[in-house]
Amino acid sequence: MAVAARLEAFHQALMQAVEKHAPEAHVELEEKRGILLEGRLDLDRDKFVAIYFNALTGKTSYALIWRNRRLAGYDNYKYWHYHPAGEVSRHVACAEPTPQEAVARLVEIGRATD
Repeated sequence: MAVAARLEAFHQALMQAVEKHAPEAHVELEEKRGILLEGRLDLDRDKFVAIYFNALTGKTSYALIWRNRRLAGYDNYKYWHYHPAGEVSRHVACAEPTPQEAVARLVEIGRATD
């Protein structure tokens, strides 16, 4: 699949995930150089999900941020893993999450956090 097609497919999957799991979120996404998608899903004033996707390299990350601290996340630095809520320094190996799975889980954790 071409880089532009990968970027578009990720963007569409991400927006479907947001519509299903966080329709109230304010979404800010920016495409850069035709290969990167970066942005955030603002869940409330102090909480957001940061998203990064590089269609050329496949580098992907999702992080739930609350009051400027990462609470949980997923990324594929070296291998796919997640950073569990309350133990963000841990790397727990996992299968690659779809945007749907990653957004759903991080929004769920975010809603349980205050």
